[in-house]
Amino acid sequence: MPEELTLEMFSAEVNKTFRMHYGGPEPAPLELISATDLGSTPRQIQFSLIFRAPGDAPLRQGVYRVDHDKIGSMDLFLVPTGRDAKGVEYQAVFNRFIE
Repeated sequence: MPEELTLEMFSAEVNKTFRMHYGGPEPAPLELISATDLGSTPRQIQFSLIFRAPGDAPLRQGVYRVDHDKIGSMDLFLVPTGRDAKGVEYQAVFNRFIE
């Protein structure tokens, strides 16, 4: 995993596929559908990622291992925000203070 995950890193990968390990026999494809700044300041970085997984993905929040070919592997706290005909949406929020 990179030393520090940044909004710029993820913004370059919008509409690309990640892989979410959730305990099934194979990881679920996880499409990054948005990467949004949440009002970062010079002293605090805040951003949100929205992912979409297939409809049979788990509807429970938790820490999941997520892999990406360019960014690498990371553990993300994903919160399901809904399910529709397109699949399950998850949000990951980052909030980091800069010293």
